[in-house]
Amino acid sequence: MTIRAQRISLFKKWIVYYLVAAGVSAHVVLVGLFFFTDWLTLAKDRAIVKFKLAPVIAAIWPEEPVVNETPDIAKQIAENFGVWTPRSTAPAAALSISIGGKPFATLQDAAKALNPGDTLDLGPGVYKLPLVISQSQVTIAGHGRVVFDGPTAEGKAAIIVRGKDTRIVNIECKNIKVPSGNGACIRMEGENLTLDHAYFHDSEEGILTGPQPGLVSIRDSRFELLGMNGQAHGIYTGGGELDIQDSLFLASVNEGHEIKSRSPVTKIQRTVVASLGSHDSRLIDIPNGGLVTIKDSVLEKGRQSVNGTAIGYGLEGMAFSNNYLILKNNIIILERTGPNHLLQIKEGSIAPVLVKNLIVSNEDVDYGDANLQYTSRRKAGLAAYPYVPDIRALQVIMANKFQ
Repeated sequence: MTIRAQRISLFKKWIVYYLVAAGVSAHVVLVGLFFFTDWLTLAKDRAIVKFKLAPVIAAIWPEEPVVNETPDIAKQIAENFGVWTPRSTAPAAALSISIGGKPFATLQDAAKALNPGDTLDLGPGVYKLPLVISQSQVTIAGHGRVVFDGPTAEGKAAIIVRGKDTRIVNIECKNIKVPSGNGACIRMEGENLTLDHAYFHDSEEGILTGPQPGLVSIRDSRFELLGMNGQAHGIYTGGGELDIQDSLFLASVNEGHEIKSRSPVTKIQRTVVASLGSHDSRLIDIPNGGLVTIKDSVLEKGRQSVNGTAIGYGLEGMAFSNNYLILKNNIIILERTGPNHLLQIKEGSIAPVLVKNLIVSNEDVDYGDANLQYTSRRKAGLAAYPYVPDIRALQVIMANKFQ
């Protein structure tokens, strides 16, 4: 082989080596970017929050501009969560009222005939008369779409519960209004209430209790477009214990809170509490302190919200000897137009515990490195407003973020 041929062969080899090395390097860079982009984004967001650069960046590069228009809240709710449907049950005749198969002409007659252990079965249809339950250990069960539309008893509520250990299942209630402005779907004057797969909406209040309601247990239920003049709310408990699971509290109106609890124990799990486009107040108000746990849930503070605080704690005075506030494994979106605060806590009362929460906020919530904070939905990997993750989406998102 001539010297020229040797040089050409050597040149070709170096070209091959170069291309292989370049390819490997590019592959390493791409893989690195794939695995570390989220980390780099989080580090950048934390720097933005720490040095308070968000207003400057927003002015230069607005990522999600606010549209100044009146939102269609009902449409926002339907797009995020669909429409409520009654649970599938044994068929019943329209507007039938029965206990153990025995028919009754009116709700009042049936209520008087209830004994402990009985179930009052209601057939599908719209009920225009209220129901007062004085007997204990009874169940009110809807079959098909059972709607209490506008009735009130004693200027209080569509359903007044005065007995103990009452269970209400598969009931819809709407359009409840009274002169005092706190008309409720349920006024709880007894002790221990279980609400299962209910839909309360377009009324002044969903549930209102007295100071000693025992345990108020809410399962798989939906509260939306409730509130009146900042005095009536999605739910308002005056004491006892409040336990909410697998439910929706959406778009309180007229400066109402989605949840207000004076209970010494409040537990909220696997639940969405969201403003969307409503003029609500706080998402959750705990005015007297107590033991509060909020976990595996979604909290969204909407653009039109009247109150800048998502959760208030102890702001009307601490009433209990045992107090704590724990937020764990939640998605929290603070996007009100104007100041946003995750927590407003009575000074010196408690040190809140926040662990493994994904927080979207332009303002530093400053609750430690056990949480992830992003300055925008896009950086957090969330779809644009007015999207609100449901609980299934939360589980996927949190598994990816907190591996």
